[in-house]
Amino acid sequence: MYESMWTQRFPEQFARLDDEARFGLTQALATGHLEGWEPTAAEVSNLVDLELGVIDGEEYERRTAAAAPSAAAAG
Repeated sequence: MYESMWTQRFPEQFARLDDEARFGLTQALATGHLEGWEPTAAEVSNLVDLELGVIDGEEYERRTAAAAPSAAAAG
């Protein structure tokens, strides 16, 4: 099973993915992290849902936009 700091930080979310998807998502998170992003469990969960086809791109964008005001208020 593929492991990284991200799979250790968010084990519940990554448990739903196979190794290929786990690797892809960890790479995306690592890239975002290098650009200053600190993903939350909810953000990772949304990305996993998108990867698994539980939600489509439109729903992902809706969730992201809905979370933005709360993230700005918390920061």
